[in-house]
Amino acid sequence: MKDIARKISNPETLRFVLALTFFGHALVNFGLSPLIGLHTNLVNTANKILGFVVDWQIPVDTFLTGLGIAEIIVTILLVGGWGLRWLIPVLIGYLTIVGFLAYTMYYFNKQSFFGFAEIMRRLPWIFTAIALYLWKTKGDLKPTLVRIGLAFAFLAHGTASLGLLGFNKGHIDLAVQVVPEEYARDFVFYSGISDTIIGLSLLTGIGARWFIFPAILWIIFVVAVSFIFAVSDGIFRLGFLLMALWTFVYLWRDKLPDKQEVKA
Repeated sequence: MKDIARKISNPETLRFVLALTFFGHALVNFGLSPLIGLHTNLVNTANKILGFVVDWQIPVDTFLTGLGIAEIIVTILLVGGWGLRWLIPVLIGYLTIVGFLAYTMYYFNKQSFFGFAEIMRRLPWIFTAIALYLWKTKGDLKPTLVRIGLAFAFLAHGTASLGLLGFNKGHIDLAVQVVPEEYARDFVFYSGISDTIIGLSLLTGIGARWFIFPAILWIIFVVAVSFIFAVSDGIFRLGFLLMALWTFVYLWRDKLPDKQEVKA
């Protein structure tokens, strides 16, 4: 069991967590998911900010297609493990910019400064990228960073589902794939409560070993529903599942029996 755990929790696995994310996003940018609307709105937000400074606008469709191509290249580099020392800082910077744009988009839409869930949505990938970079450059693996990143994924989804700190329209669109539309908002609200509890457990480490089980089961459910919604969305959320499995191994690997114990 411990041998299997070591293979799953290999630091190189983190490359594939990020690769799934960028590949799924690339497919969305190519227009293969309804989430293209979110990406379009993010670029429109960038244009709104640019409008305060210069008389020039980003061509939305052309930009998203080019970004999709760039993300395919990023996926290939991550899978191959090439150029990670310079690629990862670029990705961290890119994800930070996207988080800022998402937060700003929330402000423009809601006239509220409390869109923190839109920043937290990007933190799982930022923390995973930092953990991978530290291992690649310092040989120092920080599994706690991945656990905290996963915690922010649940906190972002949970608080937004509760209607507190971010948009929840995408959550409702996903929910109507499995429950009648009139019950979708209630389904999202109650899942927001459980997601927030799981997120707080993973963030603080209190009961994290046990809360990782419902976390994995919930992500498996979300991934399955996401594939029904759009293949690109399912691929993107597979990164969350791999991150959760990776975290599970690090939380439980000391408790797993080795080969000798299994034979006995």
